[in-house]
Amino acid sequence: MSFFGPISPPTLDETSSPILRRALHRARIVGHFAAVQAIVQIIGFGSGIILVRTMAQPEYAYFTIANTMQGTINLLADIGISVGLISIGGRVWQDRHRFGQLINTALNFRRKLGALAIVIVTPFLYFLLARNGASIAYAAILIGLLLAGLLVQLSQGVLSVVPRLHSDINRIQTIDLTGAIVRFAILLGLAFIFLNAAVAVAAASATLVLQYTMLRSYAAGVIDLNAPPNAGDRQEIVRLTKHLAPNAIFYCLQGQITVFLISIFARHASSIAEVGALGRLAMIFTVLGNLMTNIFVPAFARCHEPRKLRLLYAAILGGVLAFSLLVLAGAAFFPAEFLFVLGNKYAHLGRELLLMVAGAVVAAIAGTLWALNASKAWVTGAWLYVPLTLATQIGLIPLTDFSSVAGVLIFNLISQLPSLFLNMALSYRGFRTLPQPAE
Repeated sequence: MSFFGPISPPTLDETSSPILRRALHRARIVGHFAAVQAIVQIIGFGSGIILVRTMAQPEYAYFTIANTMQGTINLLADIGISVGLISIGGRVWQDRHRFGQLINTALNFRRKLGALAIVIVTPFLYFLLARNGASIAYAAILIGLLLAGLLVQLSQGVLSVVPRLHSDINRIQTIDLTGAIVRFAILLGLAFIFLNAAVAVAAASATLVLQYTMLRSYAAGVIDLNAPPNAGDRQEIVRLTKHLAPNAIFYCLQGQITVFLISIFARHASSIAEVGALGRLAMIFTVLGNLMTNIFVPAFARCHEPRKLRLLYAAILGGVLAFSLLVLAGAAFFPAEFLFVLGNKYAHLGRELLLMVAGAVVAAIAGTLWALNASKAWVTGAWLYVPLTLATQIGLIPLTDFSSVAGVLIFNLISQLPSLFLNMALSYRGFRTLPQPAE
């Protein structure tokens, strides 16, 4: 025993390097965010299961079509904007007025693109609903409810960049968790009264309005929402939009291709419901997507030191690969447990489950690579995605049964491989352009 009393073990703060302390701090942030996002996704998953188990298959087919087309319009309204927001915002986020200019520039531009997307996509949405049995009146109600939520979602997508670049994780979690709880409560209550596709779309739109209100209130406190649009920002966003438009439009359509194909070629609406139900199980990757969007991509965008950038890239990609392989193994070895939650109507989809998860894994990895590349504007040559994917799909056409769920899922899985390989090449070239360390 020491003369001065027992010797306490040294604390981490006393012995560790600043790099280790920062790493542990970031790990705690990521762990806390992941835990809350897991709760959000569990609640969201519960909402999806309520819909799957409660609604008749034709109604769930209508909901799947409406939900898919809403996502399509939202993505089409974002061509080049999110890339510009992250790449420009990573430089100006600390300036309240300057960041406000960027946000208002993006808002104005996104509303214009959104209006154009609505005009183009809405007739196709009606066609799919009518082809699968929806009456004119019911299709009109579904479209009206969907557009009401979409108009809010267009602004919400831009404003969400504010807490992300400010690394305000608590605010992001509060908004996400509030929306998930409110939607789950609404659907749970309605499940005992009446629940169809129109009611489900209305509940989703109401939740979007609530989250938008919370997000705008927060943004007003940290940026200047009255700042005028910036001509330089608009020029850069327009440049990115022109550069990315063909690729982004094609990528958007590819992301929804399973529902498009099965809606057009399937003989029964039940096939659409099966694809939609399996998609609920693939929502597990939403946790990964939220981590990427709210923590990893903003951190990657803010990092400008080549060595740290390489380490961060390797850590992000390694984590995504490990998580994806774990989920894929679960679907391969425990399909009955995965399908149990969907109910007896979908218990026979063991093979289709594995195909759906495999497609989600490839999409998650390719999406991760694209998000990292886009945050650094490493997008030159991204146009090759279109011809490479088209060539792959043309080759698959004579080999695919588009009237079966399994056939469409295989087509979707193989179609995503060009994106994966191309984004790997873009990352490699992007790192080659970084300054080399001094000898």
